[in-house]
Amino acid sequence: MKTMISLAVASTLLMSGAALAQDGTKVEDAIKYRQSALTTLAWNFGPLGAMAKGDMDYDAEEAAMRAKRVQELAVMPWEGFIEGSLRNDGHGIETAALAKTGDNWDDFEKKQQDFEEEATKLAEVVSNGDDFAALRKQVAATSKTCKNCHDEYRAEN
Repeated sequence: MKTMISLAVASTLLMSGAALAQDGTKVEDAIKYRQSALTTLAWNFGPLGAMAKGDMDYDAEEAAMRAKRVQELAVMPWEGFIEGSLRNDGHGIETAALAKTGDNWDDFEKKQQDFEEEATKLAEVVSNGDDFAALRKQVAATSKTCKNCHDEYRAEN
């Protein structure tokens, strides 16, 4: 995905999120959706991290399956960030998505895109064979994109 389209994508996502909310998507449903998508991402990324750290035996087939899932899931959570769904928006649901996410949408979208790109690289690295060193390096790079976004836009609960 080219970075040149990031502004257009951000605008489209922001407008579609607002339109969805106006068309009847409940804020609660959007929050549950994005939390579920992020939990599913973590479920699949966790074993890759464990393999990279040596906490779990490296299994090339398992790594390839998990990396492909992470790549496919990487684009999913963002549509759940609709207007009125952030922390302290008055919806009464526990969410770690800080209100400043909405104020810094361009940066938030850039961080999403960075994650999506690194997740794609992860799937490519793992599909290229049994190169454990390359897996470790790309797991770290992908994890860093998660941390960059969490440090800025996710509350510590």
